[in-house]
Amino acid sequence: MKSEMSSRELNNAKLSQKAAEQGIVLLQNKNNVLPLHNKKVALYGSGAFETYKGGTGSGDVNQRSVVSILDGLEKHGFEVSSKGWLNRFKQSYLKNKSQYYQKFAGSPLAVLAPAFSMDDPEISDFSRATIGIYVVSRSSGEGQDRKNEKGDYQLTENELANIQSMSQFYRYSIVLLNVGGVIDTSFVDSCPLLDSVVLVSQPGMEAGNAIANVLDGTVTPSGKLTDTWAYNFEDYYSSNSFGQKNPNYQEGIYVGYRYFDSFNVEPRYEFGYGLSYTKFYLNATKVKVSESQISVDVNVHNIGDDHRGSEVVQVYVSNPQTDIPTPYQSLQGFKKTKVLHSDESQDLNITIPTKNLASYDEKKSALVLVPGVYIIRMGNSSRNTKVVGEFRLDEEVIVQQLYAKIVSEKDPTILRSNNVKLERTVGVPYFLLKAANFEDTETVKYHNENEVSSYINAERELPGNGKKQKILRTNNYNGRKLIDVFKNRIAMTEFIATLTDEELVNLDEGILHPEDMGSIVGNAAGLVHGAAGETFSNERRGIPATVNADGPAGLRLDRHYKDESGQVHDQYATAWPIGTMLAQTWDTNLVSSLGKAVGIEMKEFGVTMWLAPGMNIHRNPLGGRNFEYYSEDPVLSGMISAAEVSGVQSNSGVGATVKHFLGNNQETDRNTGNSIIGEQALREIYLKNFQIAIEASQPMAVMSSYNKVNGTFSGENYELLTNILRDEWHFEGLVMTDWFSLADPVASMHAGNDLIMPGVSQDKLLAAISDLEPEFNDDGSIKTRDIFDIASMKLATVDLWNDFDPDVSGTDFVKIHIAQAENMSDDLQAMILSGEAQIVTPNDLIITGNWKDNNNLYIGDLQKSAMHILKVVMKTDRFAELISESPQPYNAGMKLSKYFE
Repeated sequence: MKSEMSSRELNNAKLSQKAAEQGIVLLQNKNNVLPLHNKKVALYGSGAFETYKGGTGSGDVNQRSVVSILDGLEKHGFEVSSKGWLNRFKQSYLKNKSQYYQKFAGSPLAVLAPAFSMDDPEISDFSRATIGIYVVSRSSGEGQDRKNEKGDYQLTENELANIQSMSQFYRYSIVLLNVGGVIDTSFVDSCPLLDSVVLVSQPGMEAGNAIANVLDGTVTPSGKLTDTWAYNFEDYYSSNSFGQKNPNYQEGIYVGYRYFDSFNVEPRYEFGYGLSYTKFYLNATKVKVSESQISVDVNVHNIGDDHRGSEVVQVYVSNPQTDIPTPYQSLQGFKKTKVLHSDESQDLNITIPTKNLASYDEKKSALVLVPGVYIIRMGNSSRNTKVVGEFRLDEEVIVQQLYAKIVSEKDPTILRSNNVKLERTVGVPYFLLKAANFEDTETVKYHNENEVSSYINAERELPGNGKKQKILRTNNYNGRKLIDVFKNRIAMTEFIATLTDEELVNLDEGILHPEDMGSIVGNAAGLVHGAAGETFSNERRGIPATVNADGPAGLRLDRHYKDESGQVHDQYATAWPIGTMLAQTWDTNLVSSLGKAVGIEMKEFGVTMWLAPGMNIHRNPLGGRNFEYYSEDPVLSGMISAAEVSGVQSNSGVGATVKHFLGNNQETDRNTGNSIIGEQALREIYLKNFQIAIEASQPMAVMSSYNKVNGTFSGENYELLTNILRDEWHFEGLVMTDWFSLADPVASMHAGNDLIMPGVSQDKLLAAISDLEPEFNDDGSIKTRDIFDIASMKLATVDLWNDFDPDVSGTDFVKIHIAQAENMSDDLQAMILSGEAQIVTPNDLIITGNWKDNNNLYIGDLQKSAMHILKVVMKTDRFAELISESPQPYNAGMKLSKYFE
């Protein structure tokens, strides 16, 4: 028997529905067919009854229920005449769906199973109604990219035939796109009688209610696209390299609309596009430009007669065209109005720091404002703007002097200049800026990759090899607890020097031990059932555990669990609209409210860190996890992420984890592949969104990605995780790996990847400090361990020789004691015959070999990571509860910097 919905569930369901309503995008509305006044409709497509709330994998959510499109329409008073067709199809659909998922029962990879799909049957008998509605549904998820094939990016033959027939049969016809990303929309050309197309996206648990409200006009659609929808898949320049094992980012900075606008490629639906049931007039009432900021005042007037609605004001800037590649225009600011009634208006201001317009000069390794004329554009989509101002800069300004970081051996960039020349506009405000009036160039002090600082309070032998180690001696405060650091009784460095090597290793790893590795994927926590991971607690030191939970569309936890007494408890989490749909709202206030609601839910369930938001760039429409991410544009992505993180962290003691840092823009070979990206593209596209989010919200954590970037795994990239993340952006939280990352744990510790998740490599870290002995069974055979091989995505078995290599000519040896010699293993007997093993007594043997020369992990690297982790732990609600203090919001008192106002 299901429990009644709690007040938290009810409130979050309402907010989830509101976010979905605001993120729905009206793509086509011939003859103003929408909103519907006649509520008798015929409804078709599997998405009508099996509406996709979101994608699969770690981005999935175990909610109480999902309101399908069919349920939502009927709940809102629609009469559906095609229920017979839907019910017949549903029976077959559910039978096949059940059989499909039975194949994955019991598999540790079940969470990564592709979503079930089944082609719609051809409709032979249309039911009577005035209005026909067809739902096209698609899903994707972690571990697989989409395909430019029928049934995925393209419609199936049945779907196209059904839409054609429907648009011919019914007086009015509507297509709803229940999809997580861009699909081929050439069907609008093949169906000239089709009236309306609505991108309903993947709207979370209240999908049907939100869609019904938009269709009947209760809510006027105000969503805007966060990606460019092309006429043809081949129009995306990245289509020639996407999905390769080692993709070359040949397009450079020309991603999404930056490419379409700069090379005069006409899109079907441009970035920022979205229709409304009403009309708005946008008037730039005042534009002011100085060396410090660009200010644009806009009056937005609802000039429609019948409907209220909201509009999004978008500000783009065209930089001077020089030898530094620059797009035709780039989004620099945006703001959404409140709901405006007919003839109501609202004044908005968008203020952009002038330095934000800087381009990255690879020759100087600097962010520079080039001299020349800058053009300010304002409108409601990237292709519907007007010039509202211009300014001229007299000389180059070096805004920030950087060092070249994460540079590829060979720059893959092909596109280096655009084909659309800028044109001046007469009669707009014009300003002259002088380079001499800008602030001094900002410089960055970088940590040296070859230096390590180790803290000791007593003499000891220190491991490590090849780096300059600075040994810092501290007072001996053995026996102290973390509360002593919190109360400023001792310094963090003094506390960290008291921790044993094993305590440090446990702090820097999740709780999953190597022997558990083969049994759990994506579910490695004990304190919260179904959570993704957990860190070690150390009662002796007063260090509590923390709990991590997926994913970007809501907390992915078990729906139910039994406590020790056998009582069943519910854990119904909220399934929010997918990340792309949240970005389609273009409403940072709404997204922040949603983040706050997530934080409240985290505190209810005991989750410390939400493994979200996901914010990789939509480089190509076929990205399997695009639905988790926001946009093709770094400014929109960064601002929406910052809003969501800020909302989560407005709650005390909990935090967000932005991911996947960096270059995880495809799922194909994501665990081993190498994203080869040019320096300017990294700085202006793939790093920029993370920078905006981190500087504006200071998330509790950052998750490094599986893949390599320019030859180095992200999780072991010092330049990425220390020089850029901490030195340039002043990140204050912790960095964790993605689950079972192939990044070398020892290199990760030095690089600045503080936490290895979900654990399982404690033995590798211990082996890099001192000699880790092999492990034997009672019969003398070497112990084995089942592991999850992330490279092959399969289970494997390894022998536990650890730091010892058996070798008959070796100079070292290990001892084995066998309780019953007659039970000696065949393998050990073979080693005796070969000379590798020698009998010392009837029950004792020695094995000859060599200890590996691999004690190359500096204690200082373990300590550095542990300090980053403990600084975060001290700001969690679990620590506050442990020491009987009131928790505070994680980023209280931190310096935050919004990209624009």
